[in-house]
Amino acid sequence: MLLPLLASAVLASSPPPDALAPPAAAPPAATAPPATIDSLLKSQDQSTDEDSAAARPPGPVPYGELDGKAYDSAVKTAAAAARAEAGPLDGGWTLASTDGHRMYRFQLLDHGYGPSQAEGAWRDLDGGARLQGSGFLDQVSYGRDELILRFHESGGDDEVLITVKPSRTGAWSGQLLRHGAFTQVVFTRD
Repeated sequence: MLLPLLASAVLASSPPPDALAPPAAAPPAATAPPATIDSLLKSQDQSTDEDSAAARPPGPVPYGELDGKAYDSAVKTAAAAARAEAGPLDGGWTLASTDGHRMYRFQLLDHGYGPSQAEGAWRDLDGGARLQGSGFLDQVSYGRDELILRFHESGGDDEVLITVKPSRTGAWSGQLLRHGAFTQVVFTRD
């Protein structure tokens, strides 16, 4: 008696015989004719900038599309911040004799950390394009009342020593010691 009940339960839970048949194939989709180069070029010519903007993936906006005024403002702000952190000697300077003859050009980098942190390069304005006519400063020492620049022009025995003090005009005046001779000089910002 148990067997007929079990058989009827199995038959009731099994799917009908037509459900086991494979599904009918879907009707074939209509295929578009293959694209030709001419049709692709024609569709590209008909696209607009709005189409390409909508197709652009999310992310940062390219520099070319930034507001020019905002970019310029950011660059100027960064430059002003860098200048504000620089020390008083930062920039280009010229050393000339008191009669106006320009002798040396200096480019100083003053990080604003104090006298021991300034550095720079020099160029002999009388030297033309010679390699010996330029180099790095060996010493840059400064305080409120004196600036000392020391370098060698071509070897260990040709030291150049410049000692200048600030004047009321904004220029620095003092002396240059080169080849054993003193010259009165003026040190001015370019």
